Amino acid sequence: MKSSSIFFKLAIAFLVIILPLSILSLLINSSSSRTVKSQIEQSLEYRIHTFVTGIDADFRRIMRLRNELLSDSDLQVLSFSRNQLTNFEYSRAVLRIQEKLRLLQASSLYLEDISVYLPRIQRNISSRGFVPPPTEGEVRSLKRSTLASPIVYWNDQYLIGGFYPESYGIENNDLDHFLLLKMTLSQELLRQSLEELYETELGGSMLLQADKEWRIASGQPAAIEQIAHSDSSKAVLASMDDSDYGNVNVKIGGTSYKVIFEKSAVLNTNIIAFLPEREILNPLQKYRYLFWTIMLTSIFIVILFSYWIYRIIHQPIRRIVRAFFKLEQGNLKVTLKHNHNDEFGYLYEQFNAMSRKLQELVHEVYEEKIRSQRSELKQLQSQINPHFLYNSYFVLHRVAQMHDVDTVIRLTRHLGEYFRYITRNGLDDISLAQEYRHTKSYIEIQTMRYSRRIKTVCAELPEECRDIPVPKLILQPILENAYEHGLKDKASDGIVNISIALKDQVVYLSVEDNGEDLKDEHLLQLNSELQQGMNLETTGMLNVHRRLQLKYGKPYGLAVDRSPLGGLRVVYAIPIIKETHHVQASDH
Repeated sequence: MKSSSIFFKLAIAFLVIILPLSILSLLINSSSSRTVKSQIEQSLEYRIHTFVTGIDADFRRIMRLRNELLSDSDLQVLSFSRNQLTNFEYSRAVLRIQEKLRLLQASSLYLEDISVYLPRIQRNISSRGFVPPPTEGEVRSLKRSTLASPIVYWNDQYLIGGFYPESYGIENNDLDHFLLLKMTLSQELLRQSLEELYETELGGSMLLQADKEWRIASGQPAAIEQIAHSDSSKAVLASMDDSDYGNVNVKIGGTSYKVIFEKSAVLNTNIIAFLPEREILNPLQKYRYLFWTIMLTSIFIVILFSYWIYRIIHQPIRRIVRAFFKLEQGNLKVTLKHNHNDEFGYLYEQFNAMSRKLQELVHEVYEEKIRSQRSELKQLQSQINPHFLYNSYFVLHRVAQMHDVDTVIRLTRHLGEYFRYITRNGLDDISLAQEYRHTKSYIEIQTMRYSRRIKTVCAELPEECRDIPVPKLILQPILENAYEHGLKDKASDGIVNISIALKDQVVYLSVEDNGEDLKDEHLLQLNSELQQGMNLETTGMLNVHRRLQLKYGKPYGLAVDRSPLGGLRVVYAIPIIKETHHVQASDH
């Protein structure tokens, strides 16, 4: 055994432990399952029979009280002699009718509301007071309520109807009804009663109308739908048509169900309950003592086996897991030693070889990647610097020609700050506060250029965002797009709005305009290019998006949509980063 492989040791140990227990458990379960299954089926059949007996008695009483109510003297008087009654007599009669309706409603757990409609006086009296008259569709549905099948389904309601004179089963008759009685059943209370028929979350029950026109169900929706309508449950539906009660097995969606049903003669419905076969076999209460005996024996054996498996397998695995953890932390010099000639010795050798290879590759691959990204970042950033310079001196020239000295002073000051910002140093990153201050200088210069037709609103930068490191010149290109493209045809009342929001350690900075030329096709194209990283050599929006993703990763960058102002809205997503030691503190 000492020189054998770990596979041989494990195979012998598992066979010695599992084989006797498996044979013993198989014999016990085979005997007990049959007994428990029979007992559970009998219990479920008894619960269904009790439920059917109770609901039949309840609805027989409801139908009897309904018939008595249809011949009530107060209803007859109101229907035929309303004009002969004083207002006091009329009110007293209505109150007596409402009291009778409330008593009838209280007599059954399942009645939610009762109303009587008197067509001759156009009054609909409910247990809750006067209610609107029934619609034509509701009346037609109530006419389908008969003694043989009293419950009808209409407009997500389960109703029992009654008429005086009676006209059961005649939907388009010409009888002049004096009374129209409507009883509304409580779906929730019926479902609560159905929930008592099964004791597991995987089961269910339902009231299924004999002609399958409606059902009230509780439990697993998928199984209920399959049993009520699916081809896989033809045996269930056929059995219910041929017998008043019974049970069948049906397989739905790979799960075997025991379906038990009983017919209600009063309601013309089938009460159905179903349970997965595996749920029926679970409670082996009769064999609990034997089960615990086997369990304690198994625990003792497993403890001994676990200690042995720990000695020969767990310790080497823990060593290699710790070595992988050190490797993950960046220690590429970690190595493992193993004194036995088995599978772990080979695994340790391969780990050491991998560690040596990683040390060789990390300097080549990682360094090359950093160089490539830095080179691309420099190239992208260098493209954007010249964009604003061309028009600045033309604006200064025009202002000087007009001898507006104050404006020349302001403009040259902002231009000086602008040029100093983009030329002072070669740092890749600056603080968001510096970028924002530079953007305000840019806005001041553009305001002098577009003051007659464009207004720029700039929100204040929150204190917690000021030190976030960001690439240079990420705001100016988007503002420039808004001025030059979004509002190019706006003769007046142009608006550029800059707003800031914080959520989940992310800064969302929005730049939006009220331009009128943005088409949905162009917006879709922009979104596609941002998501696919297309056209990386262009300046402007894609340039900024690419630079942000190079710095923060793909979850961040730009997103575009239509602004509530009507034009384009560009939203920056920038994570709040605490490390700011590499960011220049000031430009002064």
